[in-house]
Amino acid sequence: MAVFECDRCGKCCMSLGALITIERQLNDRDYYCRSKIDNTVFPVCVDPAYREEIADEYDEGVPAHSGPEKLPCRFLRRSRDGDGTTCAIYETRPKVCRDFCCYRLLIRNREGVVCGKVIGKNTIRTEDAALEKLWNDQVTVLPYEDPAAWTKNVSGILEEHDYRADPVE
Repeated sequence: MAVFECDRCGKCCMSLGALITIERQLNDRDYYCRSKIDNTVFPVCVDPAYREEIADEYDEGVPAHSGPEKLPCRFLRRSRDGDGTTCAIYETRPKVCRDFCCYRLLIRNREGVVCGKVIGKNTIRTEDAALEKLWNDQVTVLPYEDPAAWTKNVSGILEEHDYRADPVE
């Protein structure tokens, strides 16, 4: 079984919206926050690179969510190195964020290189055209009542075509 490794792309933070609200600011780096998913209150410590920016927004009353449009989590920030996004509270993020896995199955080619990821029930993300065709032709039609049976069936189909399914824990 593969172990989920967050690559800090920010996609979950973008799709889950303003999941975390600040309940109280303790200083420029420490806050009490609330998760809207499980209603827990938890302390966070903001990464030094983003402390001033987040403290200023909080002091100015910049809302985490200002309308009907879907906005990302207020702690999701553009990386300082300019390469993608990062979570400003990653080290102290809440349990709901730590437990979130954006993919549940890795697909490896015959060399053992990851060439696809399964997201949700049966959505595949891949740049391998043969794998994508195989998935669309043979996997998407499988019933999904029993996740363990589905994974076993998918593993068999993939193995017949020199791929390997690697479930993520």
